[in-house]
Amino acid sequence: MWPVVVLRARAALRCTRQRGIWLAVATAAAATTLNLPPVIRLVEHITGPTHLTALAMNLCGVLSAAAVLDFTTTATGGRHRLQLRAAVGLVLVTLVALDVTAPHHVRHTSLGAGPATPSMAYWLVIIGTHLGANLVCARVCLRYSGCGSNRALRTSLQLFGLGTACAGVFWCAYLADLLLSPAWVPPLLPYLMGLHGLLRAAALAVPAAVLLRGAGTELLTFHRLWPLWRDLVDAVPAVALAERRPWLMELLRPHGPRHLAVYRTIVEIRDAILVLRDYVHPERPVTDPAALARLLRDARRNKLDGQCPRTPEVNVAEAGGDDIAAETAYLVQVARAYRALPAGSLSR
Repeated sequence: MWPVVVLRARAALRCTRQRGIWLAVATAAAATTLNLPPVIRLVEHITGPTHLTALAMNLCGVLSAAAVLDFTTTATGGRHRLQLRAAVGLVLVTLVALDVTAPHHVRHTSLGAGPATPSMAYWLVIIGTHLGANLVCARVCLRYSGCGSNRALRTSLQLFGLGTACAGVFWCAYLADLLLSPAWVPPLLPYLMGLHGLLRAAALAVPAAVLLRGAGTELLTFHRLWPLWRDLVDAVPAVALAERRPWLMELLRPHGPRHLAVYRTIVEIRDAILVLRDYVHPERPVTDPAALARLLRDARRNKLDGQCPRTPEVNVAEAGGDDIAAETAYLVQVARAYRALPAGSLSR
């Protein structure tokens, strides 16, 4: 979970809608890390054997459950947050009191044979808190994951809800071991907790995956439009909003915001078409991308050969899409047809 938590920290802390889920995953990662055997040994090596170390780890786990509930209440309108914080504070105080007043102990144990330490009540409070938080969160996530038009948000809620459900199963198994001590429970727990962490990390990574996918799509579109844009700007250099540079330089250090590179390319292609339309004279309107590609090749050659422009009877610049998405798709088809044109004589 930690790589995703670190990578998403800056974006999540700036976005209120993502902050809750990031905090829930971050606290879950911290609680899980503190319960890893190597971490426990390191902490005990620094502090020495003391029950306060185990108490701090369990309190961190309760805070993780509280973060999950806070995320849930925020997603459902933010009601009852004050009551939630009061309940969490009461649970923390109760755990501290149960630990401090228990008979002398060094570690907190509940799995396997033997009595639970510091007490059965201590562990029942922890398990009950986690089960309650996970039940509420899983129910809300799976309910709201079917609503709304934001597909990324729905996917995040589904993954987070499934991860929370795995955590709920983990604590149910923990409770079964506490009360009945079946032999099959301890080997199962690490797998449940690992699946829980994987699903929650995936939930947090969904926005980043969407951004990467969008960036990849824009990069591919820019690459496909580049040959057409390059040839048209060669013929009509005045339409370029900035000095033309090699493809790799435009890709690595674009003029202006990176996410507007494709938009700028489309605008410049359209401006070039408006100029080049005076250098070809089709007999009928052109809408087919392949036909427009041939006309642009002819118009470019005519202009570079020094022919004089004439106002055409048919406006070839009218072809295209009704919005930016349709226009982009149309020009990509034109660019693909343009690259496929053989070098040779003009179209007639």
